[in-house]
Amino acid sequence: MSLSQKTPDYRNSHKTSEIESTTHLKRDSLTTIKKLPDPRLISFTIFCLAIFLFVATIYYGIINP
Repeated sequence: MSLSQKTPDYRNSHKTSEIESTTHLKRDSLTTIKKLPDPRLISFTIFCLAIFLFVATIYYGIINP
């Protein structure tokens, strides 16, 4: 075994730890399905908001029925 194979490469050790910390940060910041509320609740909220906006546009005369 040569001397260059026995010597650790300190130049790349900093890059490796930087890549690992970035990967760890990305993994921690991902939003999973378990963290989100029930999809039926989201759908109901969007539906109610759409009805409210439709009624408001009729009231202000943006849409003429």
